[in-house]
Amino acid sequence: MLQQFKYIYLSILAFLFIQLCWSQQPTTATQWFQKGLTLIDQKQNYQEGIKALDSAALLNPPLPLLIQVKYAKAVALNSQGHFTKATSILLKNIPLINRCDSTKRVKFHANNYRALGDVYKSKGKHLIAMKNYQKALKFSEQYSKKSSSLILHQIGVLLLEKEDYYGAENYFIKTLDANLTPGLKLGIHLNLGEVYSKTNRKNKAKTQYDKAKKMALEHNNQVALCHIYIGYANLFFENKNYSKSIDYYEKVITLSKNVGAQLLTTSSLLHLAIAYHETKQSFKALTYLDKAAVFLNKEPSLNYQLSLYEIYASVYENVGNYESSIYYLKKVATVKDSLFNTEKNKQFEELKIAYETKKKQQEITLLKLQRKKNELELSQKEKALKTLNLEKELEASQHQNTILQLQKDRSENKNKIVLLKKSRELAKTEASKSQQLKNAYLIGFIVFSIPLSVLLFVYYQKLKTQKALAKKQEELNVKQILNLKKEQELKNIKASVEGQEKERKRIAQELHDAVGGSLAGIKLQLDHLSSKEPRLSSIISHLDETYNQVRHISHDLLSKKIADKEFTQLIKNHIEKIVTSTHLKIEMSFFDETLINKTNNTIQTHLFKILQELINNTIKHANASTIEIQLNAHTDMMNLLFEDNGKGFVYNEKVEGIGLKNINERITTLNGTLIVDTSPNHGALINITLPLIPK
Repeated sequence: MLQQFKYIYLSILAFLFIQLCWSQQPTTATQWFQKGLTLIDQKQNYQEGIKALDSAALLNPPLPLLIQVKYAKAVALNSQGHFTKATSILLKNIPLINRCDSTKRVKFHANNYRALGDVYKSKGKHLIAMKNYQKALKFSEQYSKKSSSLILHQIGVLLLEKEDYYGAENYFIKTLDANLTPGLKLGIHLNLGEVYSKTNRKNKAKTQYDKAKKMALEHNNQVALCHIYIGYANLFFENKNYSKSIDYYEKVITLSKNVGAQLLTTSSLLHLAIAYHETKQSFKALTYLDKAAVFLNKEPSLNYQLSLYEIYASVYENVGNYESSIYYLKKVATVKDSLFNTEKNKQFEELKIAYETKKKQQEITLLKLQRKKNELELSQKEKALKTLNLEKELEASQHQNTILQLQKDRSENKNKIVLLKKSRELAKTEASKSQQLKNAYLIGFIVFSIPLSVLLFVYYQKLKTQKALAKKQEELNVKQILNLKKEQELKNIKASVEGQEKERKRIAQELHDAVGGSLAGIKLQLDHLSSKEPRLSSIISHLDETYNQVRHISHDLLSKKIADKEFTQLIKNHIEKIVTSTHLKIEMSFFDETLINKTNNTIQTHLFKILQELINNTIKHANASTIEIQLNAHTDMMNLLFEDNGKGFVYNEKVEGIGLKNINERITTLNGTLIVDTSPNHGALINITLPLIPK
């Protein structure tokens, strides 16, 4: 008997030990998700938080939870300055959200599009950011007032970055009410501080920063503290108190590095460079600019790049290095062209006005409905008052009848109580015997079920883990097979195109060298005889025409593919073939297609070959999922922008690969320029400029 109790005791101890071990580490996708949110939101530990979210995704969570995991990861990546990765995750989330039911779909779309707007805002693409905020607002108005307020706040931030300070102030004040979350209230105070600072209302700015600081310290929000210290530093800078300003910028660098907010670190480095430039410490300023440039080369942001190039130009001018200053001034002009394009600003204002007009119409409709509702409630209250008086009269008569009935029931209840007491004593005796028997059965069941439950649970967990691993392996195998098929199809397409081009080139070469050479030799011989025989002059003239026709045919063969179709349509067809045979998503846009199609055949031929080479290099080496291509034509030049989100590479102008070397030779032939902006694990940006009238 003692031996049996010993085994039971040991089983219970083992069970408690296993439970204790499991409680130390999350075991479900939901628990990993909650841990990730805690690490990111409360502790600002983005790196560990993202790892926890990745663990949640690997456990095959339900679709709604998977969407939230991806959304939280994208927001964290954006806070760290990893814009490309954040954009990719949020775009892939959209088709997943469309598979949810209508209620969840509205909520998830509102959050997802708002986060997309935040990422594009960080990248300096204000028009795309505004479009995403508009989409988010459309969904949030069906879902939550708080969600709508958050999006209105972000639109205010966007206007603030575009230096529309009074427009931004209007949005911030609209959203400042008692129903907001503490985090959003903090953000509004912070942004109002920046508005007042930019519009020379320094005392109001400091008041807003002080309110924001108090809330940030209460909630231990270190990211918000970084923004607040930048605000204080800017106020000191405006008052020419540069030493105090520098102290606050250095505080921001320390805090932002702790939480992994690289964009805030970069912003502070730029401000420090300006402060040291103002105090005539130009070489210190250059040190901080170089540090900021390292990050901006990895994760480009047009706003920050513009500031970087402007400060570089000013500092180099101050130290007398005019060549470098002019170089960066040219870069400033290039960024401004893309950032402040007139058409984009016009579209942005149209979006803003459209939203405000829609909002006013909704307010008018709401007031009309409220007036009708008040009239209806007044008539209903009058009817209710009449009904209440009738009910009171009926209740009085019923009350009298109830008193009489109670008196009758009281005497009957006394007799029933006596009988119930006797029945209770008998039932108590029976219940006592029954309880003893139940206790004996329960103890026996517990003794045998505890160790059995432990074994079954362990076995179940093992089966579940093995099943998950097998499923993952099967998915990886399917992906590898698809990738191999697509690579083979791409090789076939490329081989076919290259074969056709080689055959055209061979025929053209034969016509030019063999037939053309023979005709030239015959003409030379006839030229010697023409002085002796005047009738040969007409034959020589006819021979010249034949030679020129052969020459034109050979040249036309080399660019026949270009001449057959409009140039832009040819590019679209080529990209369509690539997209259907690979996993790539390619976005292509043209500016002034008419002017592009009118450019001479030589430029079109070289440009098409360059584009083919860039796409082939991306497919072979970059491991990218998306490519963005822009081809813009102006009166005197043509510009090709090619960007992918692949793994990038270390670019060295002196040591080029075969692909880039071929591209460079074609660009040099056309007197153009090539700029390559890339680094490992951060994609590649190729910027090619060609003059439309060759020198």
